[in-house]
Amino acid sequence: MAKDAEGSVLTRRLLELTWKPGKIILQTELLIVAYFVLLIASWIAPSSPGAAWFAAVIIFLGRVIAYFVVLLGMTAVAKMTLAELKGKDPVSAREAFSAAMGKIKDVVASPIKIFALLAGLAVFHVVIDLFGKIPFVGELAWMFSPVFTFPLGIAMVAAILVLVFGAMILPTIIILGKEGPVSELIDFLRRHTVKFAGHFLVALVVAVITLIVLVWAIGLSNAVSDRIMGEKLVFVQNRVPQWLQQTPGQTLTHIVTVLRWGPMYRMTQDPKALRWTIYVAGFVYGLIMWLIHMSFWGFVAVNFSVAGTLSYTGLTGDGGEEEKAEPAPEKPDAPVKEEKKPAPPEKPKKAAPKKAPAAKKEEKPAAEKEKPKE
Repeated sequence: MAKDAEGSVLTRRLLELTWKPGKIILQTELLIVAYFVLLIASWIAPSSPGAAWFAAVIIFLGRVIAYFVVLLGMTAVAKMTLAELKGKDPVSAREAFSAAMGKIKDVVASPIKIFALLAGLAVFHVVIDLFGKIPFVGELAWMFSPVFTFPLGIAMVAAILVLVFGAMILPTIIILGKEGPVSELIDFLRRHTVKFAGHFLVALVVAVITLIVLVWAIGLSNAVSDRIMGEKLVFVQNRVPQWLQQTPGQTLTHIVTVLRWGPMYRMTQDPKALRWTIYVAGFVYGLIMWLIHMSFWGFVAVNFSVAGTLSYTGLTGDGGEEEKAEPAPEKPDAPVKEEKKPAPPEKPKKAAPKKAPAAKKEEKPAAEKEKPKE
């Protein structure tokens, strides 16, 4: 497995193990769940300025839950990837998801420690800033705050990076049944920082290039449809619900939106009365395009999950621990050693009584012979 994490071999194996329909579909389904979690959190969060802090808390909790859902899917993908690396029979999506659900405690407990650390650092930073709002004394004391807030900023960035890289490595660590997944993750990142950074960049380049090609394909298809359908395409696109025009990741979403919905930005007014078929077509068309874009992100998540598995097993050479846990039936064979236990004690017990009576018999005749001599 070490060769799987070296140079061009890593890229080749990454592409081979990522382009699996079962993995992408499974991960996309869980990404859809995470997407609706974020969507519901944004709907619940109050929009009034006075409740901005409460809205921030709700959004943060929504992101935490969405992270857990995505990590669960990546853990299932890691299960499928490990089976492929070991040359075993392919693991179905259902079996992989069941295995990930069996590790749900670690999937939730491991990142929650990092989230708690990040929240604690943020609260400490807020307390320092609140102290600066106190007139006179607070203002004079706050001017020295960078001595504390700058290290806090570095610590928060480090915690965020551990969460990002943890999404790659934690699934493999969890599915292998390692004790203390977070400590194992931090130890791995500490020992293999440079090599893992290279693996991360390879995965990032593969993801970006693939997304560019896929988005280009959608843009080209959209341009052809626009040339043939003209204004009718704009009418259909304008009927797409707003919640179907969003995908995770704001920066790339804007790029995708421009390429995907370019014709919508033309100054074209809808007719006063649109047929009901236009409304239905807008919803169905928007839903299908939204699912296609979600599958793009499903590919990205699978790509990083596979890269993390290849990196961990390649750099540590520790991809066989899961195999040790499977041959549990061999343990009952160990008691075969019990055959040796009864054998040694039985021989000395039988031999001891035979020697004792023989000695007594020799003593009696010797005593009887002495009596007549007297």
